[in-house]
Amino acid sequence: MAYAGNMGRKSTLGSALGILLLAAAAVAIVVYVAMNPALLESLVYLALIAAAVIGIIVIIVFLAAAILALPYYAVKGEIYQTGASYDLDDIEPVKEKDSREKN
Repeated sequence: MAYAGNMGRKSTLGSALGILLLAAAAVAIVVYVAMNPALLESLVYLALIAAAVIGIIVIIVFLAAAILALPYYAVKGEIYQTGASYDLDDIEPVKEKDSREKN
């Protein structure tokens, strides 16, 4: 592949070795956890507790947002147009015309 005069090339060997090291570490961790079932059990238990706490926090935030929105909703009221008819019989079809023409 030919490169232009102002193009450079940088080696990605360091990144590739880093990715390889991360993959080897992940495999080593999986093997270590598989060899120690008690550790796996405690990790699963910890993950369940963390998921429950996160779920409770999400529910609390949702309820707080709903409670804080109630006064705004109550004060805002409802806006509607008086003297207007929304019958489907009053709808007229759109006439075909060129948008560039001025009639």
